[in-house]
Amino acid sequence: MVFLLTLLAMTYVHPEQLVETDWVAAHTAGGNVANIRIVDMRQSGYGEGHVPGAVYLSPIAIRDAKNAPTFLPSPAAFADMMARLGISDGTRVVVYDERGGIYAARLWWILNYFGHPNVALMNGGWVKWTAEQRQTTSDTPSFAAGTFTPKPQPRWVATADDVVGAINKPGIRIIDARTTAEIEGKDLRNIKRGGFIESSIPVYWEDLLDLPQRTFKSADELKKIYEARGILPSHEVITYCQVGMRASVDLFALHLIGYDKLRNYYGAWEEWGNRDDLPIATKK
Repeated sequence: MVFLLTLLAMTYVHPEQLVETDWVAAHTAGGNVANIRIVDMRQSGYGEGHVPGAVYLSPIAIRDAKNAPTFLPSPAAFADMMARLGISDGTRVVVYDERGGIYAARLWWILNYFGHPNVALMNGGWVKWTAEQRQTTSDTPSFAAGTFTPKPQPRWVATADDVVGAINKPGIRIIDARTTAEIEGKDLRNIKRGGFIESSIPVYWEDLLDLPQRTFKSADELKKIYEARGILPSHEVITYCQVGMRASVDLFALHLIGYDKLRNYYGAWEEWGNRDDLPIATKK
């Protein structure tokens, strides 16, 4: 009976975008990282220790706050950034952070936007890696610069105008990945106006994770979270948070279980809450 239930359990539709720590350990053993680039996106700590072979990218490096309406780095700037990390068109990229993907998922999303879907998150990230007492190093790897060709895919990004047009529109679901306090306008986080986008559905990003190792929940559990809120695979989905990080975790989880019409409103609440011309809904 247990075996039958296991067979019936839903599996990830895109398991290739989530790799386990043992896979990373096997592919970094003895410096064996050919055609694979491990990217550390923690806020701090890289110099004290990291996954062997990992390069460092700051979590804030991949959003251009001055580049409205998309807030994406230019193709040339992003290509240069990837090349300096040794990432080429054929590189398998694996990203991790210390918070369950809040920073790593944004790089996953932006690489997909720039036409490089060969990217995965290390499940559980630094938390699981260190809990398992796996090897770490303070050495910075040496590598040749990569050759990255950006191929922008506009279907992955939404602008404020796109979101305005999506409000209360059948067939589109807007997901708010922020905290309840932000949605209720109690936690402004230096944003001028508090509230939420009308018709948006709260799906807090950390609810997608299993604690304490901060690994992603099973496919069945993720499916139930979204379908219970009326978010179905047939829908076009736009996610947002404050600066596109937490929203990217929702996008990652959705794509993991087979949703394929996904966009990140990258201007996010930082733009929406600071623009007086955009409509805001508030709790009664």
